[in-house]
Amino acid sequence: MRGIRAGLVAALLTLGTHTFAQVSFEVASVRQNTQPAGPSGLRRSPDGALRAERMRARFLITIAYGLQPFQLVGVPAWANDTYYDINAKPAPGSATGREQMSAMLQALLVERFRLTFHREARLVDGFALVPVQRGTLGRNLRASPLDCEKTPAIRACAQGGIGDSAFRASGVPMWSLIQQLVVAVNGPVTDETGLSGPYDIDLRWSNEASPTDDLPSLFTAIQEQLGLRLERRRVSADMFVVDRFERPAPD
Repeated sequence: MRGIRAGLVAALLTLGTHTFAQVSFEVASVRQNTQPAGPSGLRRSPDGALRAERMRARFLITIAYGLQPFQLVGVPAWANDTYYDINAKPAPGSATGREQMSAMLQALLVERFRLTFHREARLVDGFALVPVQRGTLGRNLRASPLDCEKTPAIRACAQGGIGDSAFRASGVPMWSLIQQLVVAVNGPVTDETGLSGPYDIDLRWSNEASPTDDLPSLFTAIQEQLGLRLERRRVSADMFVVDRFERPAPD
């Protein structure tokens, strides 16, 4: 195990054009996993300890910074097929919420993998969400009397959910749907619907990994159920550009 800086560092750490408050694990072990196959995953124990098993190096970056795969560019080739096991513990009494754990994993990548990066907007292949016919909504897209951003405690706001092949929500803005579509298509999606205000949305489609015979594809479902359409476009996307990422020294 190798000790690394614990607690909150008062100064802000700047990497390229990116700045964040630094939080670190008290101790962390990072070891390459050379097994040809095996289980992989990321687990967090109640005391805040983090255990990553056979995690691809590039995937650690997407987890730490909350990125979609398409946003990560400039990663060296070795990071695509090199796996690591990580065992890390925060200092006793440290906050261990989701934001703190992300910050600590970011700090570990900076210290052990020498990660530096910058963010920039780039024109990439993506989609624009547009109406099929201006002024006409699909049967499963309705203006809502609720505004769940302002009054999230209302019971109806807790109904619905997000899954691999469904998005149901009440009283939400269009950006909420856009976020789900970005994940579903693994690419940037811009909102060109012109729709403002909260909406009730019920979108269901067939998952390509496990198709459902009675449901359409995502692209067809958006058009038939919401009265919208995904058009292929060159769009501007926030990209995470890796400037430096090195193999960590053995423990």
